[in-house]
Amino acid sequence: MKFVEAIQKFKLWREFNVKQNTVKGYDMILRQLCLYTGNIDIEDISVDMIMEWFRRMRELEWDHNSFMPKAMAIRKFLEFYNKQGYSVVDPWLVPIPAKQYKLPRVADDENYQKLINIIPKESNDPRHIRNLAIINLLWDTGARNGEVLSLNVDQIDFDQKKAVINTEKSKGIRPFRELFWTTETNDNLKRWMEKREYLKNKIEFQEKDALFISACSQKVGQRFSIKGTGEMLRRYCNRASIPYMNAHSFRHHMGHDIIKKGGSSADVMNILGHATVQSSTIYTMMTNKELESRYRLFKGA
Repeated sequence: MKFVEAIQKFKLWREFNVKQNTVKGYDMILRQLCLYTGNIDIEDISVDMIMEWFRRMRELEWDHNSFMPKAMAIRKFLEFYNKQGYSVVDPWLVPIPAKQYKLPRVADDENYQKLINIIPKESNDPRHIRNLAIINLLWDTGARNGEVLSLNVDQIDFDQKKAVINTEKSKGIRPFRELFWTTETNDNLKRWMEKREYLKNKIEFQEKDALFISACSQKVGQRFSIKGTGEMLRRYCNRASIPYMNAHSFRHHMGHDIIKKGGSSADVMNILGHATVQSSTIYTMMTNKELESRYRLFKGA
């Protein structure tokens, strides 16, 4: 079976048991490998080919941690066809590299204020109105970028200032949780809803229930994307002359803030939607001045 045909069949099977973003990610990785190998038969794919592909990407300075999902996608693909009797290479010969841990990027109150201050508050541009509401929600809730962008209109409770969402990375242990936000965020959400209703009469929404939609470019009317949020945050950070704060840096800030104000790891777990307390540990890690301040408090020096 040709590689490209096998990828399509694998994709159709995966759609029934994993999240759509995972399906898209695996599909892209496999198509990249297919392009590299020249769409050969899957039974001709060798470990040497896969390792040579990895080696060339290393030469081009691809991030080390990006090889983990690539290796996992290839292994799952080969497992699928191995179990169907195809004479493919042993999936377990594809190595999964160990993750390299880096200090997390953590947003702070001062730069957050600079970020939202750079957004024109009196502007009638739907992008500014939408973006302010998204940034407010990310900051107030500590939710993952994908969780905020997956919100639908009917999930928003303006009276209670909360929403019930599907926990993005849940394995069934914590499938739902509540998000809460402040009055300021609530007001900015209402303003976006008014603008959204206006846009609804002007353009066709591809996902009629989506809370946040693209308001320009070729993706107008589509649900606003994770990539779009990243680009939006980078633009605003550059204008505000502050270090880049991605959506996950807000999540790390929330974890730090909960602990700093006397909360426990269990509080972090529940508010951020982790399946276990262990997952909350990295969000409570102290570094630099914060760590030094705590050390000197305990040592009295």
